Amino acid sequence: MGAGIGGSTAAYFLREELGSSVQMDIFEVKEVGGRTQIWQDGDEVYEMGASIIHEQNRYFRELADKMGLERVQLGSDGDQVSIWDGHSFVFNQSSWTLVNLYRMVRRYGLSYFYMRSAPSEMLKRYKRLYDIQAEGRAFDTPEELLGAVDLYNLTQQTFRDVLLEEIGLGPAAERFAGEFVAGINRIQYNQGNGINALAGMVSLLPTIDSRLFHIKGGNRLLAERLINATGANLLLGRRVTAVHKGAQGGFQVHSRRADAPKEEGEWHSYDAVLLAGPLELANIGIGGFEHKKPPLREFQQTVTTLVQGRLRPSYFGVRELPTGEFIMVTENSTAPFSSIAPQRELPSGLKVYKLFSRQPLWSGTLQEIFQNLTVLEDRSWLAYPHFSPPERFQPFKLTEGLYLNNAWENAASAMEMSAVAAKNCALLIAQHLSKSHACSSRGPSVSGTSGAAESIGASEE
Repeated sequence: MGAGIGGSTAAYFLREELGSSVQMDIFEVKEVGGRTQIWQDGDEVYEMGASIIHEQNRYFRELADKMGLERVQLGSDGDQVSIWDGHSFVFNQSSWTLVNLYRMVRRYGLSYFYMRSAPSEMLKRYKRLYDIQAEGRAFDTPEELLGAVDLYNLTQQTFRDVLLEEIGLGPAAERFAGEFVAGINRIQYNQGNGINALAGMVSLLPTIDSRLFHIKGGNRLLAERLINATGANLLLGRRVTAVHKGAQGGFQVHSRRADAPKEEGEWHSYDAVLLAGPLELANIGIGGFEHKKPPLREFQQTVTTLVQGRLRPSYFGVRELPTGEFIMVTENSTAPFSSIAPQRELPSGLKVYKLFSRQPLWSGTLQEIFQNLTVLEDRSWLAYPHFSPPERFQPFKLTEGLYLNNAWENAASAMEMSAVAAKNCALLIAQHLSKSHACSSRGPSVSGTSGAAESIGASEE
């Protein structure tokens, strides 16, 4: 039930595991791609949601290549970052390596170098998941999955505590944590250093390995291609309202047109169901079996605003803006935005900028920041969980035959995390169907908010 990255990768992995005999239905209330949304102006495509992928994200990288999509490398050239505390620029990156190194050491001491080892070690452990999944091992809960690669403890601690253990205490370390690191977290998750340590280290990965890419035409193209490749039946514009387990096994999924009254709709029968979206946001009634009420998560509102214009130096209290005009903010900054990133320079000399903020940016505020302003687009969504360690997780397996793809999203929200969860759920579904049909001649079908069952069903992401 969901045609975002989680639902589409789950469908693809299910097809790999189950072969062509299984029937798959995918329910999607809005549009394919989920949170990988774009805004397009002619041939120019701007990512509004999930924007970048790390080269070490094996599933996303390999699936993009299999689907014949062009990966555009996003090197660090030109990304000279400045950090603003709401009153002044506290740090300006230089294009000259030695100058930049001098500025880093002068303000932050050796904190940057001490910091690098922890995200590197985290990535090394995380990559073991690919080998585990290649062996066909799957886990019923995020706690078991994270524990298998010794990452669970990182979700139980704040990133601030773990970071300061790595870089030490003192004024330079505190500045580094509150300015440089928190600025990156504001960009990645719109939150400060109180997030859990695993999410914080995922956030820092681009600073230790800048091999990033996005898909030409928009990252959402991967979801479209994967769904087409599976041959799944995409039920677009249908909202799943209930999933009930039958007394004899199997599931009944109720759906209706997105614009239809609540009392309308129809029921569908499936052998397994995969929910590929946050239960907190889907408003799906689940019944027919005893289950503990899962811990509910809060989600962080993020607003993406695209504007055309020029930055006003006077707003930032300077006569001339730092080179690059890529601006992030400190943890305690009173700035109305979390980051400003130039996207493209126009023939007129104006630029297109992308801003992230926690609240909508009103016209008056934008007029203060920009001259020759044109607002191109703004979108607000609950983009990722509000991380609050110690994290408590919903299970991947809600009951035999019913699975939740984004159960571990509050460990660290990322497209590759969705893909790894999708692989885990696909393995669980394949094992379930293999057992349930060992004594049956019926073929399997899959559906839900993104799903699998002698029918497999799926729901919105």
